Amino acid sequence: MTPEILTPHADRTPEELEAAYPARDLPAGAAVTRFGPSPTGFVHIGGLYTALISRRLARQTGGVFFLRIEDTDKKREVAGAEDLIISSLHDWGLEADEGNFAHGEVRGSHGPYRQSERKAIYQSVVRRLLEQGHAYPCFASAEELQALREQQQALKIPPGYYGKWAIWRDKDPAEAEAALAAGKPFVIRLRSPASGPDKVTLPDVVRGDLVLDTNRQDAVLLKADGMPTYHLAHVVDDHLMRTTHVIRGHEWLSSYPLHAQIFDLLGWERPHFAHISPIEKMDGSSRRKLSKRKDPEASVEYYLEQGYPRDAVIEYLINLADGRFEDWRKENPAADALTYPLELDRMNRSGALFDGDKLDSISRELIGSMDDAAVYAAVSDWAHRHDPAFALLLDAEPAYSTAILGIERHGERVRKDIAHWAQVPADISCFFDPAYGVLEPQARELLASLEPAPPAALLAEIAAGYDPALSRDEWLEWLRAIGERHGYAQSMKIYKADKEAWRGHFGDMAAALRIVLTARRNTPDLCEIMQVMGADRVRSRIEAAAGWL
Repeated sequence: MTPEILTPHADRTPEELEAAYPARDLPAGAAVTRFGPSPTGFVHIGGLYTALISRRLARQTGGVFFLRIEDTDKKREVAGAEDLIISSLHDWGLEADEGNFAHGEVRGSHGPYRQSERKAIYQSVVRRLLEQGHAYPCFASAEELQALREQQQALKIPPGYYGKWAIWRDKDPAEAEAALAAGKPFVIRLRSPASGPDKVTLPDVVRGDLVLDTNRQDAVLLKADGMPTYHLAHVVDDHLMRTTHVIRGHEWLSSYPLHAQIFDLLGWERPHFAHISPIEKMDGSSRRKLSKRKDPEASVEYYLEQGYPRDAVIEYLINLADGRFEDWRKENPAADALTYPLELDRMNRSGALFDGDKLDSISRELIGSMDDAAVYAAVSDWAHRHDPAFALLLDAEPAYSTAILGIERHGERVRKDIAHWAQVPADISCFFDPAYGVLEPQARELLASLEPAPPAALLAEIAAGYDPALSRDEWLEWLRAIGERHGYAQSMKIYKADKEAWRGHFGDMAAALRIVLTARRNTPDLCEIMQVMGADRVRSRIEAAAGWL
């Protein structure tokens, strides 16, 4: 049986492939990295983490970062998933230098960048392995393979297709020709050169030298449909695309000996491998990997829906990768996080533990540094995608909306209470009259619950005399004087000195005013709130509340 029959789509020799995909013209030390997701659903935050590290290494060394869509398993492919991958990289500022892009655009000279379009390349390489005796056809049926597994289980030996259990490894070629003539489906397997359960030492950029079990399995290289397994495809693609650093999750560690073996059998130099730890979370007293099924934060869409600023998420992920980032940030407070000099050999080797509070803290700091216009633009963009009703409120009064978002954003103590844009509708909807109308019953209920309840005459006097032109000090003096006339001590100290002489203190009066204006007990600075609302809106709401009382 000739290799040509087994690999009918092969169209070039390995030497011709080498000429078609030459070494890249890059500076010495430049890293070529890739992100190779499968289009099988949403983009996992772990995938974004891997892409970030890969891209950062390429950029800081003057290299190339490319996107490769690993779509050889068509049964698991989800419609639209590739577009989601491409848009996610764009949305998070991690767009590749080469690969497939939106609207069918392709950039780069080492494609195709979709594995399903590289069938002829894989078969050309496998043909050479067949010619050299490093691969062979296997016609074992699913039933035969299951029977082998059951026998191995009964004997309590490692399962797999190896040694004497590799039943087609040493078959007479005539039997293979007869099976092919009979139309039996077949796969192409690697003929592993390992003969025993030895150990192999393999280098890892993150973890150092690793001592692992040698691969003895005659792994499948080409499936029955002629398409490659991941094991073959990644080796062929990373060699021909001239990848220098393979950065991937630690779940691939057990496959590392097999991949190194294939590189060696093909006579190709291995790239540097870096197996990074997964993002984990606490589940009770134990740690586990973030789950697509259990954890909404496993999907990058979660962060978009919640409205976390892109730079906050990126900074958080870099912080997970390298604990030294925080010291760097203190020394470089204004620098772009993507300029941080990441060193793979100093990355976190244990699982990076997801900490939502830490992410919120980073995000609050970032949002606290933004000016009014930038916050409005970001909130508006988020709302148009995720909360159209709120977007209509913002669009109707852009200047007023910007002023609302600017409250407590200009003094020495800037507010840092917003962690993501999904918080904002609940925080500021009360400023808009249509939304306040919905909240009014809540305001009445809160006001009625106050002890002491404010007199209607107090509210009426505030409504009649409010002037938004008053400075903060003038406003405080004016409001305290009104309060004193209606039985509210100007300070807690004065109130505590003779509680019987007073209805309450200034804080009690301010609490009532907050409820009347915003239907909330806790708000940012009350003086700024009133100034932003303006005299007409303030008077209207306070007069209505005086009527409730």
